[in-house]
Amino acid sequence: MSRETHPVWTVYDKLRTARLNVKYYSRRLSGLERKNFFIELVLLATAPSSAIAGLWFWETTYGKLAWQYLGIVAAIAAILKPLLGLTKRIKEYESVLSGYRTLEYDLMEIKSLVEQKQKYDAALQSDLKKALQREKVLVGKTPETRESHNIKRRCELEVRRELPRECFFVPEE
Repeated sequence: MSRETHPVWTVYDKLRTARLNVKYYSRRLSGLERKNFFIELVLLATAPSSAIAGLWFWETTYGKLAWQYLGIVAAIAAILKPLLGLTKRIKEYESVLSGYRTLEYDLMEIKSLVEQKQKYDAALQSDLKKALQREKVLVGKTPETRESHNIKRRCELEVRRELPRECFFVPEE
């Protein structure tokens, strides 16, 4: 059996995939959280009871015009907020991200045990099978129908730099 075809590569490939998914879903989640924050900020800032609404600037000619435009932005934000379902989507991404972090940890643990034992034995293969079952559930819970190819490509480059093939131990069995 050659180094390139050793069964332990299944662990390492799954580890890199889990790491990729952690990075990818983290970025997607951050984007949703930024959108949600911006919408919330606009809605809070333009509420009649906000401290911003009481500023003297709004009494000037330019201030009144600016306040009207902010009112338009707030109205659009108020309409978009429920349509975008950001809160629900954020929860879905958090759930999937948490699952991939756990999967990544489990696979890192298998990787470490392979290095310590200097072999990929039946116990570790059993651990991999359990991890694959958890991965199967996660794949079915993906919160998006279309992935962002730009984000994914950047994450793939990062994972290749973090976990190059040379960093993995392949037992001689």
